Amino acid sequence: MSSKFRLPAYLKWRDGRPRWEPGPRLRHAFKARDLKTADGEWLRLEAAIAAAEALNDEVSIWRAGGTPKNAKPKVNRKPSRTCDHLWQLYSESPAYLELGDLTRRDYKSKIGIFLDTKIDDGGKTFGQIMFAALAQSDMFSFWEEIYKARGHTMANSTVSAVRSMFSYGVMKGWRANNPARSLKLKKVAPRIVVWEPSLVEAFVAKADALGLESVGDAVVIGLHTGQRQGDVLRLEFLSAESGRAKFKQGKTNARVSVPFSPALQNRIEQIKARRRAGQVAELRLEGVLVRDRKGGEYSRESFGRDFREVRDAVAADQLDAGGEATILGRQYLDLRDTAITRLALAGATVAEIRAISGHSLETIHKVLAHYLAIDDRMADAAIAKLKIWMEQEGIAI
Repeated sequence: MSSKFRLPAYLKWRDGRPRWEPGPRLRHAFKARDLKTADGEWLRLEAAIAAAEALNDEVSIWRAGGTPKNAKPKVNRKPSRTCDHLWQLYSESPAYLELGDLTRRDYKSKIGIFLDTKIDDGGKTFGQIMFAALAQSDMFSFWEEIYKARGHTMANSTVSAVRSMFSYGVMKGWRANNPARSLKLKKVAPRIVVWEPSLVEAFVAKADALGLESVGDAVVIGLHTGQRQGDVLRLEFLSAESGRAKFKQGKTNARVSVPFSPALQNRIEQIKARRRAGQVAELRLEGVLVRDRKGGEYSRESFGRDFREVRDAVAADQLDAGGEATILGRQYLDLRDTAITRLALAGATVAEIRAISGHSLETIHKVLAHYLAIDDRMADAAIAKLKIWMEQEGIAI
């Protein structure tokens, strides 16, 4: 029987590269560090655990008022008002805590990138400098660095997260302006992709054929509720009773209740039938609807792997048929845009679409302006309505 264990606190393990990274409250006293040998080789697992535990012992000494060799003395002093200090306060503020779970995780990751970015050859980071000393040029240079290293989308979204923290600092009176504003950054072109009905049918059929019915389940649920992947994967049987799917969106905390379409109702019944016919028949259906092939809950990564497996198989079928692999490049997140456009083509108002998907009005308008402006059916419908109106009003020209 294999034993499970947890890595020590603050030990991060990425592809065989261990790193000790203290939390925001410790960064003014302890520096993050790569865990390597004297020769510069990455420590193996057991040695990395031992090194991390030794550093954690020093943290315990420091917290008790002692002075370990790897930390500055813990003394009572006036708040430093560094960027690390600002993050400490912001992460405990209502402005941050009232964000959705996924948004908080995203902000924490991206603000962490900013705080840990070195600004000089001596190893000083943005987290260690005074918030009031930051210049707009510093933030633009930071954006350029992230742009080169991680791409346009990541650079813009990282600066956006940092800007929110800075806005909190301005409201606290730490400085008069936000250095992350008015940077005149080039906007990322919106990704608006719509799945054609034939592509949806081919994808779901292939998922079922591969024994990955759960991936097909997630696609149908997402398409007919307009919800994000994370919310779909967390949808439970108790939240999908009485012919409605009820969600508390992880990103916005918004609550939506979506009635089942016939296609979604049919897929829910298929899920129930599969559960009751499984190796261990489930007489009482509970827990999440969408499960992996082993019956467990999906993580973001494991669902992504299964989704790509189905997508690649559909692409192979398209190529074998002598066509183009149009499925490649399609993502699960595209189903949100697809749901919006389907509802609009069916005649739903923007307010009605928002009640289902939980999108902001601005986002819905952007999607509709991008997609429906080039859809002949909307133009045909508009002219048909104009014709009827002119006849009713007696207008000849």
